[in-house]
Amino acid sequence: MLRKLILLLLSILIVSVLLVPSQSDYFQRLEYDFRAIHQSNALNRELLEELGDYTYRNRLLFSEFEYSFGNISVSYYGFLNIIMFEDPINREVKSPQITV
Repeated sequence: MLRKLILLLLSILIVSVLLVPSQSDYFQRLEYDFRAIHQSNALNRELLEELGDYTYRNRLLFSEFEYSFGNISVSYYGFLNIIMFEDPINREVKSPQITV
């Protein structure tokens, strides 16, 4: 019984590790979300990679992806090939203070 339980847990762990979303999966989702919001085909995946800054972190059972373009940043989390969106973060551009 214990042996079957260990095999089941090990197989679930292996499947979880293999189904962690890759960087290309995140760019596919980013392109889909961009087109859904802006109703435009102007930016494809290659242009999104070139124009913005991104960070991809692969943890053992899940992965994280953050993309920023200008003052807008979006974050995604993935687990078992499911990509979840985190609320966008608007960064305020701070101008230097000038005293006269």
